[in-house]
Amino acid sequence: MAEAFFQPQETQKRISAPVFVFLCSLIFWWPSKSEAAEKHWAFVPPTREDDRNIDWFIEQRFAAKNIVFSKEANRLTLGRRLALTLTGLPLRPERARAFVEDPNPRAYERLVDELLASQRFGEHQARYWLDAVRYADTHGLHMDNRRAIFPYRDWVIRAFNANLPLNHFIQWQVAGDLYGDSLIDRKIATGFIRLNPTTGEDGSLYEEFQAVNTFDRIETLGTALLGMTLSCARCHDHKYDPISQKEYFRLFAYFNNTSEPSLDDGVYRYEPVIMVPKNSQQRQQLEVLRRARAKPGGLPARIFTGKPLMNPGWNSTNWLVSRVQPADESMPPRKRRFTVRGLPGQSHEDLPDSIGEARWVTFSLQLKRDRVIWLRYRSGPGHELLVDDLIQTNRSRFVPLALKQGSHSIAIKVTGTPDKEPLEVVLHDSVHSKISPTLLLTEQEQSNPKALPQLEKLAAIEDQLVPTLSAEERTPVRVTRVLKRGQYDRPIGDPLLPGIPEVFSSTKTALPTNRLGLAQWLVARDNPLVARVLVNRLWQQVFGEGLVRTPEDFGTRGEPPTHPGLLDWLAIELIDSGWNMKHVLKLMVTSRTFRQQSLWRKDVDDPENRLWIRGPRHRLDAEVLRDVGLWAGGILDQTMGGEGVKPWQPAGLWKALAHPMSNTRIYEPDPDELSYRRSIYLYWKRSSPHPMMTLFDAPTREASCVRRSRGNTAAQSLALLNERQRVQMAKAIAKRLITEKNDHARIQKLYWLLTGRSPRDSELQTCTTLLKNLGNEIPWPKLVIIVMASDAAITLN
Repeated sequence: MAEAFFQPQETQKRISAPVFVFLCSLIFWWPSKSEAAEKHWAFVPPTREDDRNIDWFIEQRFAAKNIVFSKEANRLTLGRRLALTLTGLPLRPERARAFVEDPNPRAYERLVDELLASQRFGEHQARYWLDAVRYADTHGLHMDNRRAIFPYRDWVIRAFNANLPLNHFIQWQVAGDLYGDSLIDRKIATGFIRLNPTTGEDGSLYEEFQAVNTFDRIETLGTALLGMTLSCARCHDHKYDPISQKEYFRLFAYFNNTSEPSLDDGVYRYEPVIMVPKNSQQRQQLEVLRRARAKPGGLPARIFTGKPLMNPGWNSTNWLVSRVQPADESMPPRKRRFTVRGLPGQSHEDLPDSIGEARWVTFSLQLKRDRVIWLRYRSGPGHELLVDDLIQTNRSRFVPLALKQGSHSIAIKVTGTPDKEPLEVVLHDSVHSKISPTLLLTEQEQSNPKALPQLEKLAAIEDQLVPTLSAEERTPVRVTRVLKRGQYDRPIGDPLLPGIPEVFSSTKTALPTNRLGLAQWLVARDNPLVARVLVNRLWQQVFGEGLVRTPEDFGTRGEPPTHPGLLDWLAIELIDSGWNMKHVLKLMVTSRTFRQQSLWRKDVDDPENRLWIRGPRHRLDAEVLRDVGLWAGGILDQTMGGEGVKPWQPAGLWKALAHPMSNTRIYEPDPDELSYRRSIYLYWKRSSPHPMMTLFDAPTREASCVRRSRGNTAAQSLALLNERQRVQMAKAIAKRLITEKNDHARIQKLYWLLTGRSPRDSELQTCTTLLKNLGNEIPWPKLVIIVMASDAAITLN
């Protein structure tokens, strides 16, 4: 039987020798990795002809199939569609009616401009970016404790509202700390680099998580900005992968030299951090006072911002600051070296003016028990640290001091920086981490009676500043090598300099071999990917799907664009407009393609709308569903910025998932006045996001997400009809309706609030019947909940 099985069957056909030779030759002829990559559409820099527009490209595909655009949607539908697309909130009923009745042919364009200028625009657009960069308010691993990062989210919102050019938006996030100036927003923006999930779990290895954190950063960059899946190249070369393992680790090297510890110790202030205003009002006040100090003949710049802390279990005293000395000299004799004693509160002379000058700062620490105290200081190159007169080999400027019970002496040499940043030496621990800056006055300030009140105001505001995670480079540079099979403990080969993969090496300008060079390359005109990736995601935000329907993968395994010429045209338009995001969005929403009816067309076989034969129609995202309900009830708190808020959620969710020692183990809902904030400000715990966000397909933000799924489940319907905050919204809406004179008027107002139009006859009849069937027991909140959950209310169309 077995013998018969292995006999060649008569029906089988043998490959002839010539065919066999031809197939073998193909193996050797097949293009190399770089040749194959260069032929792929995504790696060819985009080009375009200028006498085109969005609708021209769409119509070219229509002509081939002998079809035309759908009719334009009515103004009520267009107004709601436009407002939800740009701001995530509907038009007020009176504004919608004014738009419908406006005879001006530019009425639609004026509405577009109005919505683009709204402060609600940045709040809505920011959430797409926060998905892509995996923003969250907690560390993400092990105890998943709180972290200081919400000012980054607020900066993203401000950047979109101010229409910060997208090239600057990207460059500041990748390398804002390397510009050599003191612009605070650039440093806040580097929170992008610090958003990766981190851990401080006992037994975790420093070297392992240095690699893990950097893997996460470079692969997020690949997804969010390059539309590429880079993770395969972490472990090996592949013939048809456009990036080799060595090139992967040259990209890796850009992010492998940041100074923060690889383990977070579970602390809120996971250094390095910067102190920033916590809200827009405080920010404006601070800018006014700082500008006054910066004027010629005005108040001198602040000199020293460290304050010895008095905390249970430890204290710090005897702070001394030395005279200016050359940076290459050792500590001078004690009798001659110090000019300021008894800090804080004494006057102080100017800081070192140049990178070649230094000061010594010394102080003592008294501990009631063994503990770890964190020391952070700002300095240029050549800094030194002595603990109990012993030189420390750790060259970081953020150092854990594991000290025994008793008294200890600390000495730090801090050197001048090119941008003349203030001298700063800070102590804190993982429990008592709030730092109150102390302002030290020069003799000029002490003798100026007008200066003191302003300085006191400035000190009072700066005392309320909040920390946010930022990035800074490490000295000396951390060595990067290829890691065999991507394993942190198996480095091989020679040290690697940061560099751009060969497939993108068309950039002719010499770039710095640090993150600033990477940032410059990302937005270089001949970079083939970033502009395409960004406009594709903008198209996805506007139309529900991208021109490339795999926005995370522009490679050979992803889908090709439905309209490649249009994708390139938009990419060049973005660059030529000065990376103007609002300009590109305006082109999209004013196009005939966007303004079409969303009705199904039987005359065209295009179920997925790949030809864009009808307008967008899809379920609203989780945040919009929640925000529209709060807005319709008149209870939406439109305060901008600040720490994340916690609306009601079922009890015990955090406790069930959290480590017993986690400071996010217990969920304490905020009072209603806080919990009615927009959903962009929800507190985002990575291991347990708000359940209504998760239920309606928001990501956990443990990894980069550039395309949400849209599920359709019974649990969603159940939540829309029963979730506690939805009931609160319904009651608030019902209170607004009860002022109307009769049921007909109330139903009319209800539909205007939730759908942006009057009810259809069938809807009016259904609601009237439901009211009768609900009886006298709180019928209106029940009816409101049913309409809130209807397709007309939860769908963009």
